[in-house]
Amino acid sequence: MQTRCYRCGWSYAIKQDEIIAALQALEAGGGVHYDARCPRCRHINKLSIEMLRRAAPRPVTGKASEEPEAAEGPSSES
Repeated sequence: MQTRCYRCGWSYAIKQDEIIAALQALEAGGGVHYDARCPRCRHINKLSIEMLRRAAPRPVTGKASEEPEAAEGPSSES
């Protein structure tokens, strides 16, 4: 997830594992925003839980993992 510091304007990325951990902590504690520190000026930027949910990776379904196996199948080259 790309975000921009509200103080210095520096653009920085937040990793997927950090987003997942933040969502779990916010949902467990009842929080409404995540405090992300800018790596350049150390200013705290508040990211809403809705922004984190949109940026979170989608859960993997069982059908997606079965499709590649069916597509490979036995090859009949002579």
